[in-house]
Amino acid sequence: MYKKAILGTVLSLSFMSLSYAADPWMSPEWTKKFCDYWNQHLQTTMAEWAEYNVKKEKGYKTIQFYRQDCNPHKKVEVRIKYENGKSVCIYGGEAKDPNPEFVMYATDQNWKSLAKGEFGFMGMGIMSKMTFQGSKVEAMKFMEPFKAFLIGLGKVPYSDSCP
Repeated sequence: MYKKAILGTVLSLSFMSLSYAADPWMSPEWTKKFCDYWNQHLQTTMAEWAEYNVKKEKGYKTIQFYRQDCNPHKKVEVRIKYENGKSVCIYGGEAKDPNPEFVMYATDQNWKSLAKGEFGFMGMGIMSKMTFQGSKVEAMKFMEPFKAFLIGLGKVPYSDSCP
C-alpha cells in the first residue's frame, strides 16, 4: 500500500512538471515545435497545397495565426516550401512575413474545437469558428489538407497561458 502511494505521488509530480514544461500555445517557441510536427506528419498531406499558386519572389507560403483571447495579439507563422513533392516547414516562430497567404485567428475555445476535428457541415464549420484572411477559393479547394493542419495544432503539447 505504501509503495502505491509513493508511486502515485511520483507520477502526479511528473505530470505536473510536464504541464509546466509545455510552451504557451501559439507562442514562437511552441510554433517552432509545430514546424517540427509538420515535417514529421504533414509533408505529404499539405504537398499539393504547398505547390499551388506559390509567389515566385518568395518561394514559400506563409500561414499566420494567433489566439484571439490573448492580449496583445501575438501572431506566429509557419513558412511552407514545396520541395521534392513534399511540403516542408522551413520556419516556425514569430510572425515576420509582411505578405502572408493566410491569417487565421479564433477564440481559444474555437481553436480547441477545430484541433479536435469538430468542423461541422462538410468543413464549413471551420469558417464559422475562426476568422480567416486569404483566398477562400484556395482554402475551399484544399479543405481536407487544412483540416489536417488544424488538427495538428492540437497535437503539439502546450500550456493555456498566453504567449
